[in-house]
Amino acid sequence: MKIVTSILIAALFLTVPLAHAQRVTQTAPTATTTAARGDVVGCRTNPKFIAEKKKEFSSKSFFSTSERFIKGLVLVDGADKSRTWQHPTWQQFGWLAAIHYDGKGNIYTVPAPRINVLDNKPAEQNRVLKVDSTTGAMSQLATLPAAAPQNDQNPYGALGIAFDCESLLLYVSSIAGSTRTKEAGRIFAINPDSGKVVFTQDNVDAIGLHLFKLAGDKKEKRLYYGRVREPEIWSIAVDEKGAFKGSARFELSLEGLGPRGDDRARRINFTPTNEMIVWGIEFSVNLIAPTEKQETQYRFIYDAKQQRWVNAAPLPFQGNSN
Repeated sequence: MKIVTSILIAALFLTVPLAHAQRVTQTAPTATTTAARGDVVGCRTNPKFIAEKKKEFSSKSFFSTSERFIKGLVLVDGADKSRTWQHPTWQQFGWLAAIHYDGKGNIYTVPAPRINVLDNKPAEQNRVLKVDSTTGAMSQLATLPAAAPQNDQNPYGALGIAFDCESLLLYVSSIAGSTRTKEAGRIFAINPDSGKVVFTQDNVDAIGLHLFKLAGDKKEKRLYYGRVREPEIWSIAVDEKGAFKGSARFELSLEGLGPRGDDRARRINFTPTNEMIVWGIEFSVNLIAPTEKQETQYRFIYDAKQQRWVNAAPLPFQGNSN
């Protein structure tokens, strides 16, 4: 497979509901609760600045980076999508991709080119951006070190984000420096306050990230990720401090599944009953306009006896995730 050389991230843009499908009136679960149910990212909560928008926006409101004519991060009213709001700083870093939250309500995102690189210079793509929970202001948190120099085959940098409610580290994947034939990407664990890189996993081009402990198994937490070059999901163990340990492990393949048969895992999530939900997308070197992008949801159940993920009945969904 050729790595993305054109404007691939048009197919990667996502729309994320407040606190991942939680309405603004709901209370996010605590880190203790999530650890007991397996999920170690469920402490995420809504930003504090959203409280003053409750009078103007419905409880169906969500943050988005995939609006066709609005650059950057935007708050959209799900009940009336013509009603939007942006902080003055939310467009300064160009077009954006993944969105994630921490337990304090801070928002994290990364830049990604769309249509062209005029608003997203290749040299500026390996950054992590942070929106302050109190003020709503967006600023640069970190510039991630690439394993290899920028090249004309790959203008992209950071892609996936996940927050660990136990170690309080932010995990970010990057494909900066990778070429069509060389996988030079990295997964970083960074301090979300200082932006300092704490741990690094080398030589892996990853998209979607998610941390999870199998329910009933308190011994091992793993970081699951979708591979860029194959329709596969892998994982690597993470210790109590957030450090990577051991070798990466193959978990499952999307080969032959869905309408395309070779989707990449753009987003991964888990349920308390050891189900994995995967949002798969077509990975193509051709430009895919945001109105044409298609996602397919896949569901896998963990078989404890066989110790592997088993494909379950497909979910009744195909389109763009919110």
